[in-house]
Amino acid sequence: MPIHPRPHGQERPVPEQVNARIRHLMSKPASRNRTAEYARLLALWAEATRDSFESAA
Repeated sequence: MPIHPRPHGQERPVPEQVNARIRHLMSKPASRNRTAEYARLLALWAEATRDSFESAA
């Protein structure tokens, strides 16, 4: 899978920070907004950990 560069000036997300945001989000009541934010955070987590999975393959 090709690596897509981030827009100018943006750094790759840090997995630990994304995980902390996901844990915090899961403590909130279920809602459509929480679901959408969870999907967005999962995409960030995938981006943050992409290299570690590619190097393991």
